[in-house]
Order: sequence, then structure tokens, then C-alpha cells
Amino acid sequence: MLEVKFYDSIDDSLLKFAVIISQSNGKWVFCKHKERDTFEVPGGHSIKIY
Repeated sequence: MLEVKFYDSIDDSLLKFAVIISQSNGKWVFCKHKERDTFEVPGGHSIKIY
């Protein structure tokens, strides 16, 4: 099982990935996957910032 931890701040050099979940009008934002019967956080391709 994956453990999820929440932090107010963290040293960027320790990051391997980040998950960002949004709220809009007091409700969490999820998307229904078009090929699976699941709701997931909106996603896209990862980017590197130099």
C-alpha cells in the first residue's frame, strides 16, 4: 500500500514527483477516465524545469 504524506513546505531537491489536487467552489476536482471505470485527478505529461 502507498503511504501519502502532506507537507506545507519541502526542500525541492528531495522531490521525486508531486501530485496536485484542486478544489473548486469547495469541491474536489476529479476526472472520469475514458478507458477505465475510475475517477482520477487531472493529469498530463510531466515536465522538467531547469
